[in-house]
Amino acid sequence: MGISLYSMKWRRIIHKPLIAVVRLFLKRKVTLVQNSFQQNQKPTVFAFTHVFFDDIATALSCLRCNAYVLMANREGLMKTANGIALLLNGVIWIDRGDKDDRARSLEKMKTVLRRRGNVLIAPEANWNLSPNLPVLKMWWGLLDAAESAGANIVPVAIDIVGGSYAVKIGESFDYARYRDKADAIEALRDVMATMAWELFEMKPRQKRSEITEGQWVSFIKNELARAPFLNQATEESFTYRPKGEISLDELLADMHGIEYKSMAADYEQYRRVEALIKNWNKPMNMLWN
Repeated sequence: MGISLYSMKWRRIIHKPLIAVVRLFLKRKVTLVQNSFQQNQKPTVFAFTHVFFDDIATALSCLRCNAYVLMANREGLMKTANGIALLLNGVIWIDRGDKDDRARSLEKMKTVLRRRGNVLIAPEANWNLSPNLPVLKMWWGLLDAAESAGANIVPVAIDIVGGSYAVKIGESFDYARYRDKADAIEALRDVMATMAWELFEMKPRQKRSEITEGQWVSFIKNELARAPFLNQATEESFTYRPKGEISLDELLADMHGIEYKSMAADYEQYRRVEALIKNWNKPMNMLWN
């Protein structure tokens, strides 16, 4: 379906009943913990944390307005009830492995925003499967899209708290105050990480030392099992990283003569590097359901 003014208009009309349908197919109840965004006359880019299978539909279900969703995995999602609902809502498809297609998707985002529509995007560019980082490095494209239409950028944090999907919608992020896009995107990431941490703090506290070795892996496997069209290695391969930047785990692995591999590629090797990171950092509490 296209992005004509007519299609955008009827999608606004069907937004509320469509969201009611979306919630019917979600695995858990959705709790809107906070909504600090004061709607105005500007179009909006909603930037959400991507942490579990249903989070796209969950985020969409908490918005008071229609928003086109930037999504990959067209074939797999169209086999699900919520995938069809999201298509009716409005989708901008993206092939994350194709540079030209990423550019085309960015132009489609700009088209929606210039026509006073909204966009929902996961700026981490992939599913955050890290047991340590609340928010991964983020794609700068949302800044370009927002600037092109003078749009709002609104951070959204999502997690599973007390058996429910919990959502926090923040205030509009003032990206115009930053002269450098690198500073702006890191500031937005900090805001989103803070919001994510606030959701973490709503969970029962548990020391990292008390968590069994396979608990995180088990959680990831269970979530991925709900999305057979995805796999961990593929998701990790799309993690955004500025040119020339290496991660702490890669650095520590190199310092100790270990070949760095992702969790999906070599779990035992991954655990060796994780042990190095634990010794490097001071112990901290992990928050779990």
